[in-house]
Amino acid sequence: MTAGGTVPLQEAAVEGTLFFLPLPQLLELLNLPLPAGPSELSEASAPYWPAHAQWQRLLADGLFEHPAARDYWQRRLEEERTLACQLLPELDSGLDKLRCLAHSPLATELGCPPAGERLRRHLQTPEIDADTLLESELVLESRLADVFAVALRLAAWRVVDLSLQHWELLNQNGEQDEVLLETFLPTFDSASGQWSNPVEGYLAHLATLGGCPEPQPDGSGLARLWTGEGANVLARERLLGDWREGRRRPTALALTGLMDAVLRRILGEGSGEGDLALNRQLLCESFRFAESCAYLQRTLSRLGMADGAIAEIFAVYRLEYCRARAVLDRPLPEDRGRL
Repeated sequence: MTAGGTVPLQEAAVEGTLFFLPLPQLLELLNLPLPAGPSELSEASAPYWPAHAQWQRLLADGLFEHPAARDYWQRRLEEERTLACQLLPELDSGLDKLRCLAHSPLATELGCPPAGERLRRHLQTPEIDADTLLESELVLESRLADVFAVALRLAAWRVVDLSLQHWELLNQNGEQDEVLLETFLPTFDSASGQWSNPVEGYLAHLATLGGCPEPQPDGSGLARLWTGEGANVLARERLLGDWREGRRRPTALALTGLMDAVLRRILGEGSGEGDLALNRQLLCESFRFAESCAYLQRTLSRLGMADGAIAEIFAVYRLEYCRARAVLDRPLPEDRGRL
């Protein structure tokens, strides 16, 4: 499986990963810097699994505010460590390991269910050639779908956790029953054969928030809002265009500057730092979500993954958002009858 015959899917395989991406790859996907200090924690009395140690630190450093969210993801980490350090090492053949992985509860709870189901059906085929299967595009695509689905699921929990910290604001805006940020997921239009652009959509959203004139394709209205009427308008237009087309990923400094310009238009020049900080966090995290989803879609398309398979990965966001809301005692209306 290649994109234009140049990029083999094998290059995207993450060595040593079951479901949780190693922290450096996760932060690269989210366009976030690596944390300062030691990157890993270890427990001398427990089996060591690098991804587990890295994610354990991520949780300990305050990824989630709600204790139930931390507990949920900590349990999944412990389940992965058991799988990686106890169950898989007891099996001799690569095919047996793959069967164990594919039938693990984590494959449906954390991974991409449709991709896992295709793999499980194939594993039932009589007289499987183990070596051919283990090097096949089916296995590689399934593994990629699983690890990126975990990133989407984590994002859903992060969005829910953050929204519950501002529940009153959510209710004031009438958004308490919405799957927040779902509108900024990439969607595929089968008629045109094109993916939607979440970055373009979010920049248009910012322009509307900032009271810019009718959204302009070149982003000139938002660029003028960002710079005033200064000489840097054209440079900002080019930068916004680079973000929109995926030629460059936004830096934290540039993103903060843009959001502050929008917020000052909304809140007024005399707004306090407290109001700015709260709204800046919400806008920055929302934009990073949209930009990271666009980056993920382009990456998977470049690697040659089928559009339908990519769409299956993004579909886990709504499912996980609903699960997180239920676990954190704020079920959506569509789920209340089942609880």
